[in-house]
Amino acid sequence: MISAVHQSRGTAREAGFTLIELLVSLTILAVILGLLASGLRVISKNWEANAERIETLDMVARASDILRRDAAGLQRIVAIRGQVPRYVFTGTEASLSFVTLEPPYPSAAGPYFVDYSIARNGPDAELIRARARYQQGLEVFPGATPANRVRLVQGRFRYHFAYAEKSAGSGTWRNSWPYATRLPELIRLQIFDAQANAPVAPPLVVAVRADAELGCLAEKAKLCSAKSGGELKAQTEAKEDDLKSKYRK
Repeated sequence: MISAVHQSRGTAREAGFTLIELLVSLTILAVILGLLASGLRVISKNWEANAERIETLDMVARASDILRRDAAGLQRIVAIRGQVPRYVFTGTEASLSFVTLEPPYPSAAGPYFVDYSIARNGPDAELIRARARYQQGLEVFPGATPANRVRLVQGRFRYHFAYAEKSAGSGTWRNSWPYATRLPELIRLQIFDAQANAPVAPPLVVAVRADAELGCLAEKAKLCSAKSGGELKAQTEAKEDDLKSKYRK
């Protein structure tokens, strides 16, 4: 009888778990769950970083399309200040303004003065595009209503405009455009991550139709077509150059 009781207790002990075995199992389970949680955190962080990267590239792509469209419609408008002609164009490291033609829809027809500038918003920097209807005689951007100010890019970025002139070769870039009687051949926009000090995308380089007609300083000629290599000249100089070229032939 006693041997039968001992035998049943031994069988029950072999069929169950001891406390030590239970603790070991729980420890192993906790380690596995910890590894899974760590892996999920890494995946989540990478997912958020990739989503933020995609959003940044999307903003930059849309801003690039708008700047490229504006540069394609750039108008070579001439203003005369005290007998001195100059193009209505301003370009610095942190701003850019000129007159362009926008598509007739959804905008109203006619040339627009556009202005690209940088505004601070806490730790972020915004690339702003503003526009106003161009009125004859305007030489600088007149300002825009809130409805005509659009934030193209926002984030902890740095923005840098640069300009290249045809005569200096494609390898020379200027932080600001110093010439009043010439237009740059190329405009470049670079956007950098302010924390990593690295570009967030390849530089955007757009071409400008920089050549100007020799006689574009005529009293009624406000929009100049492409012809002469870009340099503004008075009509008398243009006529002299034409005569010289004829005699050379």
